[in-house]
Amino acid sequence: MSVSIPQRTRGLTLCLFTALTPLSAVPAVAQDLVLEEVIVTARKRVESLQETPVAVTALGAAALRDAGVRNLADLNQVVPNIEVAAGNGNAGIANVYIRGVGQRNSGANIDSGVGIYIDGMYLGRPDGALLDLNDIQSVQVLRGPQGTLFGKNTTGGALVFTTNPPNDEFEASIGGRVGNYDRLDADLMVNVPITGSLFTRLSMASRSRDGYMDNLFDGKAYNDEDRQNVIWRTRWLVSEDFTLDLNLNWARTDQTARPQKCRNVEGYDGWQEELFNLLAITPSTGRTLEDYCVDAEQAGGGDPYKIISDLGGTYEVENRGASLTAEWALGEDITLKSISGWRYTEAEQNDELDNTGIPFLHRTNSVHPFSTPAETDQYSQEFQLTGAAFDDRLQYVAGLYWFQEKTDNRRSVSILGPFDPAIADTFFTSSTANLKIAENDALAVFSQLEWEFNDHWRATVGVRYTEEDREFTREQYLPDPATLDANGAPAIPLGGGLYIVNRPDFVFNPNFDFVLESAPTGKVSNNDVTPMASIQYLLGENSYIDQGSLYLTYSEGFLSGGLSEAPSGDLEEFQPEEVENWEFGFKLDLLDRRLRVNGAIFNMDYTNRQLTTLVINPNSGSPAPATINAAESTIRGIELETTWLATENWLISFNATINDGQIDAFDDVQLTLVADPVVAPGCTRTSLTIIEVDECPNDRSDENLPRLPEETYMLAAQYNWESAIGLIQPRLQANWKFDIDYCFDSASCRSGLWLEDKQFDLNARIGWVSPQGKWEGALYGTNLTDEDYTIGGTALVESSGFGGYVPAAPRMYGLELQYNF
Repeated sequence: MSVSIPQRTRGLTLCLFTALTPLSAVPAVAQDLVLEEVIVTARKRVESLQETPVAVTALGAAALRDAGVRNLADLNQVVPNIEVAAGNGNAGIANVYIRGVGQRNSGANIDSGVGIYIDGMYLGRPDGALLDLNDIQSVQVLRGPQGTLFGKNTTGGALVFTTNPPNDEFEASIGGRVGNYDRLDADLMVNVPITGSLFTRLSMASRSRDGYMDNLFDGKAYNDEDRQNVIWRTRWLVSEDFTLDLNLNWARTDQTARPQKCRNVEGYDGWQEELFNLLAITPSTGRTLEDYCVDAEQAGGGDPYKIISDLGGTYEVENRGASLTAEWALGEDITLKSISGWRYTEAEQNDELDNTGIPFLHRTNSVHPFSTPAETDQYSQEFQLTGAAFDDRLQYVAGLYWFQEKTDNRRSVSILGPFDPAIADTFFTSSTANLKIAENDALAVFSQLEWEFNDHWRATVGVRYTEEDREFTREQYLPDPATLDANGAPAIPLGGGLYIVNRPDFVFNPNFDFVLESAPTGKVSNNDVTPMASIQYLLGENSYIDQGSLYLTYSEGFLSGGLSEAPSGDLEEFQPEEVENWEFGFKLDLLDRRLRVNGAIFNMDYTNRQLTTLVINPNSGSPAPATINAAESTIRGIELETTWLATENWLISFNATINDGQIDAFDDVQLTLVADPVVAPGCTRTSLTIIEVDECPNDRSDENLPRLPEETYMLAAQYNWESAIGLIQPRLQANWKFDIDYCFDSASCRSGLWLEDKQFDLNARIGWVSPQGKWEGALYGTNLTDEDYTIGGTALVESSGFGGYVPAAPRMYGLELQYNF
């Protein structure tokens, strides 16, 4: 679709939110100096952003390029109320939060409250979903529950990615990027019309960069980038009324793990810290866990990019996918669309959970020979019927959605030790392994209708019925004592990870085997009806407002429940997450359509919000994650997006959000070392060989909601200069986030050490487009002031007395260049 813009503002529109403008397009000429109309598909039909009663940000290829958005994680910089993290722990997976709603747990037994869709297909697993945005037509970020049209667990919002479709003209481009830390990227796109009705398009991308986290343990640099992807699309115009689109894609990630810096919590003794200091670490090394954490914390003089990690390791993912979209025009006002999809994911990772130089908490599904990578196959089928009736006064969407997913072969090994000698001349290692098999089947029926009463008033109603079945098997393994000695002598287990061995001849076998200890299986079924209703008023042109709309929406969302991964006893069920949302929105074009002000005021009430806690693994005495429900929580806030075409050459953008999130009811347990021989009422006491731990009721309603900043601001200014050598576009952008919490367990939240009071980024870019549009280039820099702040972490303070945190990336800079054939 071509978009007409004035010659004077050709450069300006490159950074506007024009969802359907391709990267290399040269816009046509129009008469007036105005902000262009933005086209979105947030409601599964094509319509103007300013008339869509949804809080949505739409970014076209040019806007993504000018803002320096090359990966899903970069949306942090330009979209209000989104928080994208490259994993909570060491793996570079996609943890996406919208309005403070997402999911820290990346296990196959649970989904995120934010749905990611690419060309209409839902991505079930976060591995490989941290997408590199090459040959992208548009990105749409839908904020708030989308429980009617995007009903696959979208209680927080949805990310909708659309790649460029093949077309009937030959196009090609080749580009690259170089920068510090040996950045070397490459992009290639070729679009070929095979016949008058058959077109194909191939795009490839490679991302490569050295790490910036220096590990003083092994002398290597971690947190590098090494990713490749291929997208091959083919379009066949079978007839005037029937179109087929085939999308084949492949992606690979093979990069080092994301290490964390150890942070000691002074005055707090973790129950596991005390246990293993007594059992093994102090007898074997003469030091304590706290000593090792302090060493890592002070590594490089406290430099956040200097770490000590004995595990190291990698994060490897392969994704393969295919989708077939068939679209029939059944009549002048009715269209039927079918989207058939398949996606395969294979992922393996290493998690250094203690972030020190000793083997305290290691978890891997790649290093130990017993471990195996996770493999997921997902299949989906969606039918959409869209149309209009009664002289276009009625617009409707109806559909059927089916989804099936199975994750198997995910065998992880958790290792603590070895420490030799341990107490009483024994050998110590505490290890477990587990195989998690998850199956998820979902079926949904949905419909949404909009009725236009007159030129100003419209009403929308929608409803979706969703039914999900989840089956989960957790096979738990313990070390085979007969395989711990490389010389073949059997070890005698004493409990708590202690073994008596034939000391003179004993040689630890790091490739020891495991035996099956338990294999519980469970199944849960959930269903829900999620309605929505919206009333909208379209504003007529007057002395203050050129065009715009106001809307009031009530909507609901649903995230199915499941079975917790806690490694003890029977599988425990967690309940579905449900949300009710009230939202008042406004979308205004002012000052002769040179100022666009869009915003929303919202209130979301959550029931049984799915959060993560820590429990004790009774076989290893180690902490283990578990999914539980916070009975009641509330998130309310204000979002604002503005774009101002100040002059022919100046474009100013300003975004802001203010959030107030609170947990109204969250009953958990607190794990503490036993200090009193009398068990307190309501507490349960667990013996861990030498020490005892009490599990007592813990009211966590005073904690902050994870990853919900209280305030965010973005201010960008771009100047457009038509020169003899082409269009030159300097851009300066500043981002602030205030009071965002990355704590994990109750103790880390109370400590306040993972509450980041301010994040600040200053980015700059000087773009260039040659007069004929053949060449494009840019000089760029991110985090120019080299700010140091926390962007994530895994804080297991209750068990270890310390935790890990992830610092922001340091200053990056480089050069981009692209040639368009």
